[in-house]
Amino acid sequence: MTAASAVLALSVFSADVETADAQSAADQVITEGKKHLGTPYRYGGTSPSGFDCSGYLVYIFDRAIDQSLPRTAAAQASAGDSVSKSNLKPGDLVFFNTSGRGVSHSGMYIGGGDMIHSASSRGVSIASINDPYYWGSRYVGAQRVITEQEEVASETSPEPEPEPLEPGYYHDVRESHFAFNEIRNLGQSDIINGYPDGTYRPNQEITRGQAAALVARTLGLEGDGNPSYKDVSSSHHQAEVISAVEEAGLFDNIVTDQQFRASQSITRGEIAAVFYSAFSKVCKAAMYSMISMDTNTFEEIMAFAGTGISTGTADGNYQPERATNRAHFAIFLERAIDIHN
Repeated sequence: MTAASAVLALSVFSADVETADAQSAADQVITEGKKHLGTPYRYGGTSPSGFDCSGYLVYIFDRAIDQSLPRTAAAQASAGDSVSKSNLKPGDLVFFNTSGRGVSHSGMYIGGGDMIHSASSRGVSIASINDPYYWGSRYVGAQRVITEQEEVASETSPEPEPEPLEPGYYHDVRESHFAFNEIRNLGQSDIINGYPDGTYRPNQEITRGQAAALVARTLGLEGDGNPSYKDVSSSHHQAEVISAVEEAGLFDNIVTDQQFRASQSITRGEIAAVFYSAFSKVCKAAMYSMISMDTNTFEEIMAFAGTGISTGTADGNYQPERATNRAHFAIFLERAIDIHN
């Protein structure tokens, strides 16, 4: 693999961030939240394959503005500053008592009396906080977790110049990090890059569009910029790399309804399927204790394991439906490149 074919432009990971800089912090979170409308409810879910109410808020705040929220609705109700219903602003968290035992549901206010939330009956959806049939009588309060300072800084303050670092090094990836070597090596090879602020954000989930860009650039694939997917137009900022992986058939096993879903997080099972096609390695099978033969990507996961690209979790599971973060993706990619070469 030549350096030229492996180069990944910084825009792969920063294009969405640059667009968001013109928005307020609240607008950024709302924009991210609306991307997931229709995502099903899943108890304990924290990824686009399924969210519970608090997991949904944790995900969109982290993804949009890199802000951490407590994991449960009850804990979120103590975050930030209390705000009255009459003073609600978009981006405020709103809370409800649906169980009769205190705060048991959370959502985000988006203005006009509406909230966006992950409801057990409808998944990610928009509802009125004053709904006379259900939510109105169960409303218990709100918290402001986006501060005025953050709003002003997001709207008016220029980004500070990032401290220069050597290639492959990032402010948020220390030498003690489990993926430090892989992230550094791929960065020094110009295969992956971080964000303009000098961070890599290893815990942030990687999207299908970003994964397509990385694989396409790693393999030196080129596309015509006109993918046939219904949700990716020729003007999409990742149209070229998505058309490249489409022409190579690398995502065929994970695309449904002719929708690429570029902004959706890619799961561990989907990564196995893509890498199986991309790196064409037939290898011995390695069994994981909790993978059903009915799993759509069963064969690919077995091959993924047999090569040693993934060793699974400590308890012998693979968790194919779990979203892949940027740290794990770096590990998978470097191992795949080593085997491919």
